[in-house]
Amino acid sequence: MNYLFPNKLKKISGWVFYLTLPIGLYLFVTDRFEELLIISVPQLFTDETIIGIQRESIWIENGFLDELLTAIIIISGIINSFSKEKIEDELISKLRTDSLTLSLYINYSLVILATFLFYEFLYFDVLVFNLFAILLVFNLLFKIKLFNHYNS
Repeated sequence: MNYLFPNKLKKISGWVFYLTLPIGLYLFVTDRFEELLIISVPQLFTDETIIGIQRESIWIENGFLDELLTAIIIISGIINSFSKEKIEDELISKLRTDSLTLSLYINYSLVILATFLFYEFLYFDVLVFNLFAILLVFNLLFKIKLFNHYNS
C-alpha cells in the first residue's frame, strides 16, 4: 500500500508550511495569539469539569488563531513530507524512511534533554515546539538527502 500524497500537492503545501512556521513563531514569541481572531467556542473540558464541578456555560471567548495555525502547520507539513517525488522509486522510499527515523531520534533526544533542563510551563512550550520540530527536521533531512542523491 502506498500512503503518499500526489506530487502536485508538494509545492503548495511546502509554501504554506514554510511560511506559516515563522508567522506562528512570531505570534508565539510576541504573545499575540489571544488578541487575534477572537471567537466564541465550546469548551468541553476544563479544570472544573475534570474535578466534577459543572460550569453554567460551556461557551467561552477564545483567540482561535493558535489552534488554526497549529492545524495548518501540521496538515501542510504532513502533506509536504509525504507527497510523492516526481520520480518515486525504492531509493527515494529508503531515503524517506531513513530521514523519518533520524528525525524521530533527534527530536526525542531533545525531549529527553529538555525533560532535565526545563520545568513547569516552559517544558510545555518545549513539547508544543516538538510537534512542529518533528515535521521540520524530517523535511530538512529528507531534502538534504535528496539533494545529495541528485548531485552525486
